[in-house]
Amino acid sequence: MAIATELSINQNATAMQMAQAIFGDGVTVVTASTPGVPPGTQDPSYNQDGRSSGIYTGGNTTSPGVTPGDTGVILSTGFVRNFTNSNGSTNTNVRPNTSSNTSGENNNSDFNAAAGTSTFDAAYLDVDFIPTASTLTMQFVFSSEEYPEFQNSVYQDFVGVWVNGMQVELAVGDGSTDPGNVNSGSNQNLYNDNTGDQFNTEMDGFTVTMTLKMDVNPGVVNSIRIGVADVGDNRYDSTLLIAGDSIQTVLIANDDSSNLFPTGSKTLDVLANDDGGGTTLTITHINGQQVSVGSTVTLSTGQSVQLNGDGTLEVTGDGDIEDFNFTYTVAGGTNTDIAFVNVSSIPCFVAGTLILTPDGELPVESLGAGDLVITLDDGPQPVRWIGRRSVEAVDQFAPVHIRAGTFGDHNDLLVSPQHRILIRDVLAELLFGEAEVLVAAKDLVNDNSITRRTGGTVDYVHLLFDRHQVVYSEGLATESFLPGPQTTQSFERDIVKEICAILPELDPATGDGYSAAARRTLRHFEAQVLLSQDKAA
Repeated sequence: MAIATELSINQNATAMQMAQAIFGDGVTVVTASTPGVPPGTQDPSYNQDGRSSGIYTGGNTTSPGVTPGDTGVILSTGFVRNFTNSNGSTNTNVRPNTSSNTSGENNNSDFNAAAGTSTFDAAYLDVDFIPTASTLTMQFVFSSEEYPEFQNSVYQDFVGVWVNGMQVELAVGDGSTDPGNVNSGSNQNLYNDNTGDQFNTEMDGFTVTMTLKMDVNPGVVNSIRIGVADVGDNRYDSTLLIAGDSIQTVLIANDDSSNLFPTGSKTLDVLANDDGGGTTLTITHINGQQVSVGSTVTLSTGQSVQLNGDGTLEVTGDGDIEDFNFTYTVAGGTNTDIAFVNVSSIPCFVAGTLILTPDGELPVESLGAGDLVITLDDGPQPVRWIGRRSVEAVDQFAPVHIRAGTFGDHNDLLVSPQHRILIRDVLAELLFGEAEVLVAAKDLVNDNSITRRTGGTVDYVHLLFDRHQVVYSEGLATESFLPGPQTTQSFERDIVKEICAILPELDPATGDGYSAAARRTLRHFEAQVLLSQDKAA
């Protein structure tokens, strides 16, 4: 059980001192400032509200598993001293609703534009710097008292980072760093709950150490703004912790994506696309947990990840068909970096499904490379590749049955749970800004017109086109197969070679060269919001 101990924070640190604390190799800090300080001032102190910023030390000892490093910078929408308490007991989270109103900046234009509403108590650091390379990385933790009660509310306190005036997005979920994107139900492997005093912090929840990758211009002066703000009101503190020396260009761990059969396992060479400038790279942590060769980490979603002797990761499914992610930390020389690994199940049709072609409706399994299929956006398009597999139709492998007429004039349809259906709905436009969205079949199950079909064996079939398409299956608009990045990790070697021979523009190491999704794809909670609104209407 964690013991309540106060994290050591120097609240008198100047902006330049804070910048020097977090910028590392391959970067030269030119100037630094904070709210209310004129640009170009070389070494200003924080004259907006010094209670909301500082340099912390001893994080690994005082708040293990919380801070992103032993030292770093802390910025808060409240008082940074309230990040921990010093009562010495196992009651580390004394105040369930820590809220301290500061004189931090309200309604900053950058934060307001990003949030889409009013923001309050912003604490941020502006730095001009000269990088030696074109990619900059940063390691950080976001923590908040908005967890868990307001994680899906309008009160989305968030971390904002802008490089040369452009906002930088997180490489998971909807791209935002806030309670709505990383929580117990969304990207849950990246979230730590603290409502039971598991960790030494007053915050009710916080992320694992995460990363941002930023495009910069080497050899010239660039600008960055890093901060955190309250959204919608000035209540409940949120805190950003940035690891010391982690903003650097020398070691870059690049994100990886893969597909995994739910009961299968796959070896991922995540170091293959990492750049350590010639240094030997070693994985030291999986999802924030320290590992050595042979160590296995079980994710909160149930899958396991093992570190192999050759530096690869063995990911093993737990039987659930779902998307999940996790992080790994790599060390090289004196530097470390973090990357995300995003893993998805593979959506596919059930054999026997009739697909609309220029020659009428044909069974999906009868199609072959070169056969034309009618698409919603581009008319007749040739199939470039078709794949097939058989599984037992039980539990999460059972196909989803969509009853005829559920979404208009179409026949009965069976698809894999991850296969996305095109939904046309005026509420979708109101909620998501798109009149047409793609929703996974498993998220549409209502135990009435859309149900699971268990028993026996089911043959799943994949259709791949030159770009992601919406096709007509049994008269219903549904998606084709969408290959993600890291194709080399998604399929067996012979299948990868086959796909790359057919689509030479597809880079199997990065996933570049293939289109984005044909429509916006809704996450599980977004689909539930849409369906609940439909029911209410």
